[in-house]
Amino acid sequence: MSDTKSKLKTRKPGEFRLPLIKTLADVEALSHLSKEEKAVAVENFTRIPPSDGYYMMGNDPDLQSFWRLMEMEITSLLFPDHQGVPFGPMNLITLEVARHSGNDYLLGFMQHVTANTIGDFDKPYDNYQKLGMLENADSAMWTDEERMIIKFTRACLESKMTDELFEQARAAWGEKKLLRYIAWVAFVQQWGTLQSALDMKFLPETMSFPRGIMGPEAVGAAVSKLKDTKDKVREFWNTLQKPDNRM
Repeated sequence: MSDTKSKLKTRKPGEFRLPLIKTLADVEALSHLSKEEKAVAVENFTRIPPSDGYYMMGNDPDLQSFWRLMEMEITSLLFPDHQGVPFGPMNLITLEVARHSGNDYLLGFMQHVTANTIGDFDKPYDNYQKLGMLENADSAMWTDEERMIIKFTRACLESKMTDELFEQARAAWGEKKLLRYIAWVAFVQQWGTLQSALDMKFLPETMSFPRGIMGPEAVGAAVSKLKDTKDKVREFWNTLQKPDNRM
């Protein structure tokens, strides 16, 4: 045990357990990647959102690509919803999963994003108070739909779904969207798990989020670019060879 401890790297405050891969120099420094994998990592700079979560995934560019594809696919399936719309279904689900996961980075990042978009979307000023009410789904601050979303997300995470809550969600979303929002719960939860394992912390001084960067126009443009992803994924799926034991 003492030998293991002596080999542990001393990390600076705020430093994660794996490095952020944000530059060509960062890529070149990764001795565990092959030449081909480094080429993928460089190409990925043009394909991933500029966030520490995705930069950290540059340590495995193929997995980074896959995770981004998952996010694009689920977002496409939930078009025109988007996690950047304050207190919309995807945003509320993400906030609640972040709170439930206990991950400092994920919750800090999502609350930061949401707080900065409330004004961009011309939401009432009292919406800022909602960020402090996530633990209290019965607060009068929430609309009936928002309250249902928080409770539905919590029930998914805690395996405490009831028939009544499930039917409320089905009535609001229909069967397909209900399944897709559950998929979004799971997708965000895996981010929380990963970021906790890597000891990612939210450092406000490292965040720069100017007004308008995720306003209605920016979100609309981003969602429009992703709306055809499901068709492309379906096309790729149809090219896969069927297993011999299936018709």
